[in-house]
Amino acid sequence: MRVEITQRSVDLSDGTREHMETRLLKLRKFFDGVLECHVFADLERFIYKFEITVHGTGFDLFAEAHDQDLHAAFESAADKMERQVKKVKEKIQDRRVRKPGIPDPEAEEVDEFSGLTEEYEGT
Repeated sequence: MRVEITQRSVDLSDGTREHMETRLLKLRKFFDGVLECHVFADLERFIYKFEITVHGTGFDLFAEAHDQDLHAAFESAADKMERQVKKVKEKIQDRRVRKPGIPDPEAEEVDEFSGLTEEYEGT
């Protein structure tokens, strides 16, 4: 997976960049369909703003967070992105499990009148 970090009006140290890359590479652990990740960091009026865009096979996701602390803003955006990636993975898995035309075995209908007809026939 390719991680690209763009910064505007803010200087990120090498340690911070490495932390960002390792945190975003963990998205691959949740879902293999993640192909590319782009991080945009900005500082405006003493508030850090992070925008994370993830491109994958069949989906594009976007998360944004604002905070006065650099690390808190990034962690918040990364947490939002993790939740979105997990949700996409669950949706794809649900589509694979349920196929059209095949009834769901858990959704069997119980005929509530079947016992009543047997009692009626016995009298």
